[in-house]
This record gives sequence, structure tokens and C-alpha cells, in this order.
Amino acid sequence: MRRNTKTMYEWRKVYRDKEELMLERGFPEVSPHEFYRDLFPEGSLQSAEHDGKGNVIATQIRPSGKGRTKQWVIDDSLNMLDKVIGDEFGLIPPITFYGKTHTKQNAHELYAVAIDIDYVGKQQLKNLLKQFGNGVQLRPTYLVSSGKGVHAYYFLKEPVQLYHNLEDTLAELKEAFIRRLWNDTSSIRPDSQI
Repeated sequence: MRRNTKTMYEWRKVYRDKEELMLERGFPEVSPHEFYRDLFPEGSLQSAEHDGKGNVIATQIRPSGKGRTKQWVIDDSLNMLDKVIGDEFGLIPPITFYGKTHTKQNAHELYAVAIDIDYVGKQQLKNLLKQFGNGVQLRPTYLVSSGKGVHAYYFLKEPVQLYHNLEDTLAELKEAFIRRLWNDTSSIRPDSQI
């Protein structure tokens, strides 16, 4: 009987294979600072207190017993970004927030739609790249390898103000992207959609 799960070692190899494939197919690697500056252009985040702009809230999630979860406020300088870069598990949503916590009530502007597709092996990545190239799928602004999967980032031309009345519409948009992108050609486990 063949097992359907990969070991951590196997997933690390798949990650390296996916990096190599993306470079071969013309997807250049960019630094985290370049990526986040492109996502949040200079001047779009708070640079002085009370300037009416939001901040990015980065979260470091620690495995059980390895310390507590931490949050970092990232302003227009992007200096605090270094606190999260290279961390095993960190989250930086493409949203700005007022205040120091990323709650729905503090959400200010949406800068991109980010779709997480899990269980993407080398063949599944080839399938996705082919679909982006031939127009079957909408080509993302950035495609980020995330260990066992990929994140497709669709940057918005202008940030969307996150008013309460847009919540359902934006959730439907994201679900439509997920249903379209996460399927039996793009994921080893397409039934694992959340």
C-alpha cells in the first residue's frame, strides 16, 4: 500500500524543486523587502502617528512550548519586517490595520487578494504555470512558494477600503478564486480546501 503523505524531508526537496522550476519558467526571485514594498508602495503605510494611514501587522506563530506568539507593527519604513523574515511560521496579510492588532474592526484597506493552495508538488506547479500561461487561470502578480503549497497574490490597482458592507462581497470573491485555483490539477489533495 502506497502512502499519500510526504515526510518533512520530502516536502523540503519538493520546495527546492519548485523554486528551481519557477526560476526556469521566468519567475524571478525577489527579496521579502522588494515584495512587501511592491505590495505596500512607499507612502501607503503610516509614517507618523495619527497621519490617517494604517499599518501592517505581522504575526509570528510559535510551535507549542517554543515561546509565545508575537505581533509586530510594520510602518512605512518596513524596518520591523526583519523580525518576521525567515521565521518558520509568520503571517503578514495584504491588509492595513489601525491600531496594534489585526482584528476585523481594525482592518483599514485591502491591497491584494491572496490565495493559499496547499499540497502543491512539482507536477501541480507545472500545471498551474501552464494554466497561467495559456489563460485558463488568471495569472497572479506574484506566486510565492510556501513549503507545502503556493500563495497566489493578485495585487489591486488601488486599495479597497474595508467597510463592513463589503465583507460578504470580498469573502465571495476569495471563495471564487479558491474554487477555481485549488483543484485536482493544482493540488495533491484538492479535497482539503478550507
